Amino acid sequence: MALADRYLADDEELLYETRQHWTTMVSEFLVLCLIAVVTGLVLWMLPGGEDWSATAVWVVLGAALVAAVRWWLVPLLQWRATVYFLTTKRLHKRAGFFHKTGTSIPLSRVNDVSFRATFWERVMRYGTVRVQSASEQGMLTLRHVPEPEDLKNRIYQAIDGVAYEG
Repeated sequence: MALADRYLADDEELLYETRQHWTTMVSEFLVLCLIAVVTGLVLWMLPGGEDWSATAVWVVLGAALVAAVRWWLVPLLQWRATVYFLTTKRLHKRAGFFHKTGTSIPLSRVNDVSFRATFWERVMRYGTVRVQSASEQGMLTLRHVPEPEDLKNRIYQAIDGVAYEG
C-alpha cells in the first residue's frame, strides 16, 4: 500500500507518488560529518586525568548530539515526510514532520505545468515543477522532484484522462 493511499477519496486512484530527490539531504549529511569531525577533535584535545575531564567529555558528546538532531535528524524527518502524489482527480503535496501542511490542486483547475532543471539538476535527474492553477492556491511549486519532465507529462496525461505509457 502506497503512503498516499490513505489520503485518497473513494473515487480516486493513485497515478504517481514520489518524494524529494535524495540530493536534498547532501548538505545535511555534510553537516553531520562536520559535527562528527569537530566532536572527535575536541575530544582528542581534552586533557586526560583531570577531575573535570569526564564531565567535559559528556558535555561535548551532549552538544554533538543536540547539534546532530537539530541539523541532521530534523531535516531528515522533514525530507522523509515530504510527499508529492498525483491522482485521477488532483495533484497533492504533503510536507512536514512536526508541523504538517498539505496543498491540493484539482486537475480540472490546472492551467499550466512547467518544469525547470539546471545543468547540474539534469545530471542528477531532478528539478522543479510549477503548476499554475485557476484556484485560490495560484501556483504550486514542487522542488527537488525526481524526473520533473516525467511528472509534467503525467500531469497532462491525467488531465486528459489518458493512461501513462512511460
